[in-house]
Amino acid sequence: MSAWRKHRRWLIGQVALWGILAVVLRVAVVPAETCPRVDAAAVERAADAGGDWLARGQRDDGRFLYGYLLDEDRVSSDYSTTRHAGVIAALYMLGRIDAADAGLGYVRENLISHDDWTAFAPLGESVDVGANSLLVVALMHRREATGERRYDGLARRIGRFLVSQQQADGSILQYWQRFAERSLPGVFGKFSTGEAFYALALLDRNFPGQGWDRPAHRVADYLATRRDEVEGGLREPDHWAAYGLATLAPSGLTGTEVEYARWLAGYFGYLIRYESQHEGSALNQLSESGASLGTDGEAAAALWRLAGIDPRLGDLRGRLADRVSCEAGILVDRQVSPRHRNRLARGAWFDDGYTQMDDQQHAIAALLGAHEVLR
Repeated sequence: MSAWRKHRRWLIGQVALWGILAVVLRVAVVPAETCPRVDAAAVERAADAGGDWLARGQRDDGRFLYGYLLDEDRVSSDYSTTRHAGVIAALYMLGRIDAADAGLGYVRENLISHDDWTAFAPLGESVDVGANSLLVVALMHRREATGERRYDGLARRIGRFLVSQQQADGSILQYWQRFAERSLPGVFGKFSTGEAFYALALLDRNFPGQGWDRPAHRVADYLATRRDEVEGGLREPDHWAAYGLATLAPSGLTGTEVEYARWLAGYFGYLIRYESQHEGSALNQLSESGASLGTDGEAAAALWRLAGIDPRLGDLRGRLADRVSCEAGILVDRQVSPRHRNRLARGAWFDDGYTQMDDQQHAIAALLGAHEVLR
């Protein structure tokens, strides 16, 4: 009897078993990507609708609706100075100058000064590097959007606060305590260091030759090489760092900074691929909020710009364009219709029935970045 005739039932069973396992692996673990088709016009409409949500929820004092629970039809009473500054920056990027200026009015009512610097800190709060970094970002976006220079002095004074928080190793302490009039030692923010890096890079771009490049490169080197050791834990993927690297690129990046950018591109590219493969799946362990999806898209778009400037990263540009386009399609697909009957839901991005101001902030910024790629 031939070996085939003797073992065919077993062999056929093994082939069938491995075939089933391959199908399960493909469908459940490594499914095909789902990237909704999108164009520049759709991206622009979605960003505008997100801006509408922010503007509709703005209060008389310039603050914004913080969060909204759809199923309970309830608004959140929380607030965050860092997210306030981030929303202003997104609105300036979007060209919503009036709403952003109203938000800036709240900031101007809550400024403090110490030594040679000024900072944003409402009464009762410590001065937060994250909030003030994003305020600098907002002021630089306003400068670019309007051509006005009226807040240049304020931006530089806030920049001096950021530099005053920088340590010798390039790290940046998160808080300055008003009551003690000193920095809080040993406390670092999850994202405030990257936010400060981006702010310093923007100051260098807008005010070249004034010395902002030195602290910017110091913090970039810290993010790339020492942050894990100093702060503990694994390196945090930071979309603000991607913005900072892209902003510094025209004046030249170090080899360490280029390698850090390549690592960021790989990490955010993986996140977007995972999202596209598990969109709406119970296996998706990532947040599907507008903030989470948006930051991944922001990083990919910033790194796409960087790859177009620095030839050492030029090989990444095509793949980054694909990732940006895919993420933009997901964002457009997940946005609540601007014609929804509930005005607090229109144009928003929800996760488990909840949305908050930074969901719109980051989604808008990601869509504006995608618009550059798609147009």
